[in-house]
Amino acid sequence: MDAGLSTPPPALPRSRAARRAHALRAECAATEAFNVIGQKWVLRIIHSLGDRTQRFCELQDALGGANSATLSQRLKLLEDEGLVERRAVSEVPPWVEYSLTTKGADLRGAISGIDRWAERWAARQ
Repeated sequence: MDAGLSTPPPALPRSRAARRAHALRAECAATEAFNVIGQKWVLRIIHSLGDRTQRFCELQDALGGANSATLSQRLKLLEDEGLVERRAVSEVPPWVEYSLTTKGADLRGAISGIDRWAERWAARQ
């Protein structure tokens, strides 16, 4: 035995209303995540930045010519969510580089699993 070192999972609330509230709170985290990663270009940005740090134009080219305004908005969103790091390089001319944070790299790992699943099952249709 582990002499009480592991904690048992928390018991679900007994009332129906409390169980619904508990389920809603649990669902909200996933819903919030899907609201971010479900936006156009986000998954491809995360996937592309996993290879290396890139400048804006390099990233735009890697994505197949994403609209500049849309790409800029998505990068700002990902930066706000803590998934992408933006680094301004003050040389002449100045430029900006983007790379994944640890949180973003972790998400890329999850996306890789989805990619493998899609490749396996898409071939069977």
